[in-house]
Amino acid sequence: MVLSRLVFSSALFLISHLGISSTSFRSVLIERFGRNGYLAAYSIVAVFTLGFMILSYADRPVSPYLWVPSPAHWWLTYVLVGLSFVLAVGAFSTKNPTSLGKEGELGTEPRGVICITRHPFQWAVVLWVAGHMTANGDVASLIFFGTFGLISAFGTYLIDTRMAREQEDAWRVFTARTSNVPFGAIAAGRATLRWKDLWLPILLGLAVYAAVFVSHGWITGAGLH
Repeated sequence: MVLSRLVFSSALFLISHLGISSTSFRSVLIERFGRNGYLAAYSIVAVFTLGFMILSYADRPVSPYLWVPSPAHWWLTYVLVGLSFVLAVGAFSTKNPTSLGKEGELGTEPRGVICITRHPFQWAVVLWVAGHMTANGDVASLIFFGTFGLISAFGTYLIDTRMAREQEDAWRVFTARTSNVPFGAIAAGRATLRWKDLWLPILLGLAVYAAVFVSHGWITGAGLH
């Protein structure tokens, strides 16, 4: 019964994100309620559905394991989550035209993690999800963390679609110099990664990661191996 509640709450969180924030329905809501009204309503829905999902996961029963986590799984998790923090910090410390309300910066030259992917925060979440799924292995954890991964991975496509519809020419120029898939633009020769743009996100990201690593048991109630 509790596992079914987790499935329901995860589906609710998934639909409320992908069905509202990155589709044409978003424009309808903004037109009707204004940008601030939309953001307020969306924030309330997001907090409610996320809270419901977290509580459902916290009350989860013991569920079947698809694999039994081992030290090798844990070390892979450390690497993936560490990289996710670097990308996440880079997403907020670099001019990121795909962030909410930053569309006016589409004309700026891509720098730092934006050269790796034009959706650094979404891919940071995907790495974080992959790490936590690897370290757990049970069905309930796969549902819980996998929901965030689906939202972030599919969300990159929906954001691209919305931006192409709303920004048109500016978006076309921006996408010619970036890629959704990490390192795609670099491999194609359309972007250049410079160390001077990366050292700060790397240092800050790893520092935040170290702080979270040490306090993980206190924050979540689940210790790290």
